[in-house]
Amino acid sequence: MAVRTLSSVTKTLAVLDYVASSPRPVRLTDVAKALEEARAATHQRLITLADGGWIEQTEEGSYRLTLRIVRYASMAMEQGNLGERVADVLQDMVTESLETASLAVLEGHEAVILRRVESKGILRADLRVGARLNLERTAMGRILVAYARPEVIAQLRADGVALPEESLLATYRQQGYAVSGMTGPRAVSAVAVPIFDNHDHCIAALAISGPEAGFDLDKCAAIASAAADVVNARLRGAQA
Repeated sequence: MAVRTLSSVTKTLAVLDYVASSPRPVRLTDVAKALEEARAATHQRLITLADGGWIEQTEEGSYRLTLRIVRYASMAMEQGNLGERVADVLQDMVTESLETASLAVLEGHEAVILRRVESKGILRADLRVGARLNLERTAMGRILVAYARPEVIAQLRADGVALPEESLLATYRQQGYAVSGMTGPRAVSAVAVPIFDNHDHCIAALAISGPEAGFDLDKCAAIASAAADVVNARLRGAQA
């Protein structure tokens, strides 16, 4: 016997989907109208989603996604073997640049490395899969913020997370890549570029990194950009 779906859950998920589809917070009236449902029923669904931590209410009374969705998105990509699907591209980046190549996603208040291929050199960028990176100073953090949806950036700022100034984010978008701002006795240089899904949403970042001494920024930026083109085409089904 076929198992019936729970219509109340399906309708509540439809509310979540509507909130997620909007570039800005949505009002109760707009959600109810879009779903052709009574305001009281829609309000109950919004409160349920808020209680579950999926959405939150703004000071103006509208509703928006919480950053919890970002964590689930990154796990979905990991379970979908995004790292495996770009492993050969990362290896090619290392071969061409002689530096280390990485894939990272935005998770909560940080960038997290999902996949990494180390260079063969004696001097290497010493980070591991699962490492969490600062959003303000690292190349991958900067590019993930630059191409994040406006409401995600707004929420990060509201949470007190240190982020690059908007003028810098605009520069990263214009040039198509970001560089690191890390300094110190073991300074590492890096350049990162965005990866997009078939809806043109930034879902990850590719980066090339290595010891500051001898790091060829222009060359690595070109290699990373070309690699991103390959991955973007692959994710959109344009190539295997």
